[in-house]
Amino acid sequence: MTILFNFSELNNIYSEALLSDDKTLIFETHIGKGRFLFMMFLSEEDKDSKDKLFVYLRNTKSMLNIKMYGNHEKGKFEVYITDQLQRKFVEELQLNSYKGSFDFMHFLEQLNDSFPKTINHNNKIAELRKNKSIITPLNIVDESDRTVLKHEMRLSKDKKPQDKTLRKLYVYTDGSVEDITELINLLKKFNMTVAWTKEDPKNTTTSVKSLLNKLNK
Repeated sequence: MTILFNFSELNNIYSEALLSDDKTLIFETHIGKGRFLFMMFLSEEDKDSKDKLFVYLRNTKSMLNIKMYGNHEKGKFEVYITDQLQRKFVEELQLNSYKGSFDFMHFLEQLNDSFPKTINHNNKIAELRKNKSIITPLNIVDESDRTVLKHEMRLSKDKKPQDKTLRKLYVYTDGSVEDITELINLLKKFNMTVAWTKEDPKNTTTSVKSLLNKLNK
């Protein structure tokens, strides 16, 4: 039987993510043996994922793509948990003795209650970098095959920097969170973006620190 459930405890961290420059929500929580990596991508450019809740199940190595409903700004994060999704959650918990008597609603309430009230920005970026191989197939960055930072690039007046391009600075460089945040602010201020290239010893590349020093002159 399909269950309608409101992940209401997403409310605070959803609001935080909307205000952040990366427009990203990511955290991991544990219930029993289950390890659940929750992700949301909230930029206006994230058209395919904006109302999706991604849950990566570490034990079973499964990615759940769950459509969310309701007015999120009013604390409504409603999802329909089908029988198939229920089975996947239970499998992640590795309940060897599970024979159909498991209280799934109680588990959902436990899961909801385990969500953090706030997410430190440094910790969030650490999670993004640690899980980039999981995140890359979700199409939350532009040109995911180009992961080497090349140079800054000025945009025409009718364009603006894209979140899905700037987000790559957090995922694919080793710059400090503080430097990247400052760099993104400067790029937006000067209506610039950054160009990326593929791994190639012949390519001329740069670093976050170098770009930051250049734009601060």
